[in-house]
Amino acid sequence: MIKKSYQRRHLRAPFKESVLYADGSYVLKAHALNISEGGILLDELPSFPETDEVPLMLSLPQLPALKNFSILKMQTFSKELFTRHVIRAKARMVRREELSKNLDNIFRSRFGLEFIRISPNEQKYIEDYVSTFSSNLIYLQTMIDSFNTDEETKIRARTLAKILGYHDIEKIAQLRAQVTHDYKSLQWL
Repeated sequence: MIKKSYQRRHLRAPFKESVLYADGSYVLKAHALNISEGGILLDELPSFPETDEVPLMLSLPQLPALKNFSILKMQTFSKELFTRHVIRAKARMVRREELSKNLDNIFRSRFGLEFIRISPNEQKYIEDYVSTFSSNLIYLQTMIDSFNTDEETKIRARTLAKILGYHDIEKIAQLRAQVTHDYKSLQWL
């Protein structure tokens, strides 16, 4: 295992949404894994344009600080209620990572993109998203650490996890592992 000895310039947060990008006269859709003020990580693509500037467009949710929500408010809240901002930027590929050498993943890669042209307002929306997601993730981690204290904490943790996109994880140990991974990857590669 190679040890990395540098810190990121920008915090990043999970962002599992679709992203549109242009390749010549075609508009294609990709799936993102995370986002920061400096760039975005796209997943499961066979290729990505190797031009100097690739136009991107994505819809970024404006997350609320969920620690101030009652359980009832969290339970009736959904991702569809988030205000969204359309982000338009130009990016360039700075990293390509092959997913696997096995046949199932032979044509799939992850691409790290750096934003090279983005407005200050759009960068601020990304900064706010990352900051609020980080705060909500730390709150979720606290709820998971206190999971067995009472029934209200269990409900709050599960509801918060669902809002943050961890709805498919049933076992608390798996949820803890995924949240811990995402927490560690906020800043470190």
